[in-house]
Amino acid sequence: MVTMTDQKSGVVKVFWSDVRERVAKVEPNFVRIVDKIDPNTSYPLFLAYYPYGASDADTESSLFPDMNNHYYRISDPNAPKEVQLHLGYSKNSTPLGMVLEKQIETYIDLKNENITIPWLLYTPGQIFPFTRFLSSKSNRIYSSNGLLTSTAGARSVFMLPNIGCTTNHANLRRDFNIQASPPKSLYEHWSVFKEIVNSPIVASDWRCCVLYFSESWIAKIHHDASWVDLKQYLHEMAWHQFEYEINRIQYDMMFSIIQKKRNLKPNPYLADTAKHLFVTALGAAPGYVPALDESALPLSIIQKTFIESYGLKKYFPTVMQPTHFIFEQDKLPVYYSLQHPATHVFSPKSRAVSSTLLEMRELAHIMKIFVDELSKDDGMCSDTVINNIAKNIKISYFHNKVDHYRVMRQSNEIPKHDDRFIQTNEAVFAADSPFVRGCISLNIKGQ
Repeated sequence: MVTMTDQKSGVVKVFWSDVRERVAKVEPNFVRIVDKIDPNTSYPLFLAYYPYGASDADTESSLFPDMNNHYYRISDPNAPKEVQLHLGYSKNSTPLGMVLEKQIETYIDLKNENITIPWLLYTPGQIFPFTRFLSSKSNRIYSSNGLLTSTAGARSVFMLPNIGCTTNHANLRRDFNIQASPPKSLYEHWSVFKEIVNSPIVASDWRCCVLYFSESWIAKIHHDASWVDLKQYLHEMAWHQFEYEINRIQYDMMFSIIQKKRNLKPNPYLADTAKHLFVTALGAAPGYVPALDESALPLSIIQKTFIESYGLKKYFPTVMQPTHFIFEQDKLPVYYSLQHPATHVFSPKSRAVSSTLLEMRELAHIMKIFVDELSKDDGMCSDTVINNIAKNIKISYFHNKVDHYRVMRQSNEIPKHDDRFIQTNEAVFAADSPFVRGCISLNIKGQ
């Protein structure tokens, strides 16, 4: 069922005049362009509201919510006729949309490896997906199927302290009828968070809102010269989003040349990790930060539940979430961990047995060589953004064990340099968390 009454639930049919002010709050440039076109009621739009953890798209196609918290595909025979008519152009993919409230995470789910790889975080004002939409005039389809999944809010989230105690988890089952087992890995934390938040006892009103564009918008963007400014805007947004990927083959070649030049023969897994750290510093791949607000998940509900119901006492319930680091403006670091790998390639480790301490030392050595070469004024990357990163990046390595080589600092020092890791007199930072036992922080010098 599609309604025209916005009750923050299901799918709502609207027009530009209904949503203009909401869009202006998150992306005023888009509004200025569309106002010149002034689309009338021949160009409907659809608001879709997703509770935390709901899939707005899986590896097959988009999913749409109904008023009863069930989901359907456009290709489903019983899908609302309005949705089939106006959004049917994307029945096997995802319609063009803009996030209006909260966030969406697109990720790769490696169930057998017990890890998700965050791919992109879409925040209010951002438009997706670009690839299939902007290449509609080409007979070649480069974007893959069966790889990416999207959820409302962040999927790749976890709590730093251990929350896998069977006795304490029984409290969650008693209080919230949680069905998930006590989590044995960081990968499993999200399932517990999701059940808590969507429990009838909690009655959370957290919703991610997406504005979907109907086929009439798409046809005009592609074929009407009076809509060319909007088309150009979308192409510029797509270029900005994929600019690193467009140049990635050059950077991959550059890293290979550096390894050959410096006779560097590292563990391939650690070499891939070093490259990924540069990509993370550029903001092209997400890193992790402590969650401080409700944009990516219902944080206050989750933290309160683990203090009052689960019974977390010693450690503060710090929740880590993925985010894109913007080095030109971010004042605090982004983090990566060897204990929770999220690289976009999967080279095997060259040694079957190797401690995290040894891997961290080797990684630091690889990073030093890469930084030395990439920061040269007369090097291959002079006057580029990656040259700027190499000159200004501040890299710190952390482990909870003492490193006699002094490559790493103690994990318990992290809150001294980053006050987002909140501590109270009663609860302290979880310095023995798996994530910070082999953790790297990336920041800009002087911050």
